[in-house]
Amino acid sequence: MDRTKIADYEILGTLGEGGMGIVYRARDATLDREIAIKVIRPAALGENAAERFIREAKACSRINHPNIVTVYAAGEDGGTPYLAMELLHGENMRSIVKRGPVPWKEAVEWTAGILDALARLHAEGIVHRDLKPENIIVTDDGTAKLMDFGIARMSASGTLTVDGATLGTAHYMSPEQVQGKKVDARSDLFSIGSLLYELITGEAAFPGEHPLAAMYSITNESPKALEDTVAGLPDGIQEILNRALEKDPDARYPDAGTFRDALLAIARPAGPEGEMHAAARRSRKLLAGVVISAALVVAAVIIVFAFRSREPKGDRQLAMRHNQRAQEYEDAGKTSEAEIEYGKAIIADRRWEVPLNNLAMIAMGKGNLAEADSLLRRAVSIKPDYVGALYNLGTVRWALRDSTGAEDRYRKAIRADSTFFEAYNNLGALLIGRGRAAEAVAILDIGLAKERITPSSAPELQGYLLKNRGTAASRLGRREEATAYWSKALEIIPRNAELVELLRNNKL
Repeated sequence: MDRTKIADYEILGTLGEGGMGIVYRARDATLDREIAIKVIRPAALGENAAERFIREAKACSRINHPNIVTVYAAGEDGGTPYLAMELLHGENMRSIVKRGPVPWKEAVEWTAGILDALARLHAEGIVHRDLKPENIIVTDDGTAKLMDFGIARMSASGTLTVDGATLGTAHYMSPEQVQGKKVDARSDLFSIGSLLYELITGEAAFPGEHPLAAMYSITNESPKALEDTVAGLPDGIQEILNRALEKDPDARYPDAGTFRDALLAIARPAGPEGEMHAAARRSRKLLAGVVISAALVVAAVIIVFAFRSREPKGDRQLAMRHNQRAQEYEDAGKTSEAEIEYGKAIIADRRWEVPLNNLAMIAMGKGNLAEADSLLRRAVSIKPDYVGALYNLGTVRWALRDSTGAEDRYRKAIRADSTFFEAYNNLGALLIGRGRAAEAVAILDIGLAKERITPSSAPELQGYLLKNRGTAASRLGRREEATAYWSKALEIIPRNAELVELLRNNKL
């Protein structure tokens, strides 16, 4: 296609060519800027190709996102459809992966950006269906941008086909694409998982010398474990990839935003006082400085509230069996198996809040706060007075430095169950940390009074309530009162080193 001009744009050169079309470098004289222009080859202008191109133009023209190439205009010139878009300066991701593995954090940040772009596309009802390194460019400033929507389709419309061909590049296709089934947004998440695996390891997730070999691998095999190829990866990244690359779409992340948040929680860890330390994660303490026993958490969150749910929707009995099996796996220390069973429970009954909360507990224990936040929000949306999920969500929000959100959830937990002493304890500690010691005194006094009337099944909880009550008194300058509360607390939790130190310093 020899052109010197398309519409009002002057052609300066060719940027790339594919089976369907050509991308030109051009100049927009009106705005005095260089742009990229994509056109379809005349030989490819069959009915389906033209329809796909028109859909691409319409879809892209209404989307403005930092990780998606910006579309300036679309139209037809002499019967040739064209798309005018921003000219990106950077490197095609295919060139990057050819050089070998990318540092994991860089790979995760790029992938998170593309997932954010996909969240925007999926919100418009667009499934890309051809995600691969060739369709992503990393700009000179390090931003990953999604390009080329040549075979994207509107999910509400009829299926577009290419004569005799399967849409999607073989190595990055989802199992449902390979099998010729109807695809949705979760198919794109599988493709992105494959791409992330390749960025981190330098190897294809589903290798094969020819397309059929790759397609067999996608539907029948699992990628090699990351640790077998790359050292020094953070905890949790293997689990994230495993979920993204599930053969069953229902077992994958429910949407691009949840996948993105799980990755960012690893790349950008946060907590109320820095990253949650490993010892706290291992023992499943919910927050550094606010210690709740693991046994109490399990009892309060998993068992006590396991049957306070709405009327069944979906297969509640099946969901309960999976939930019970998951708890048994947890008790045996088999976390991965427990996660799978909780996921099956959620699939069996999407309107049951309990497995959402329980799966969030595992995510919290791993430090995957963004994933826990998403799961808990879903649980609370199903049952707004679900006290265990409200309490856990408050703790997650606090760990994510959202003190206002944490306070709101703790107060809601107390309103939902006035004898849920953990919420009084954490709310008191939160208020102390926010410089509101007088309010903390009032909250902790209520919790202590109720605990005396209806004692907790975990006696150490009273000790933590007393410890925080003493800290609130200390912040108000009441040293003798603080000593009295800390001394009582030490009788209940005698091995608490922090209490010993507080009492020693208070006597100086």
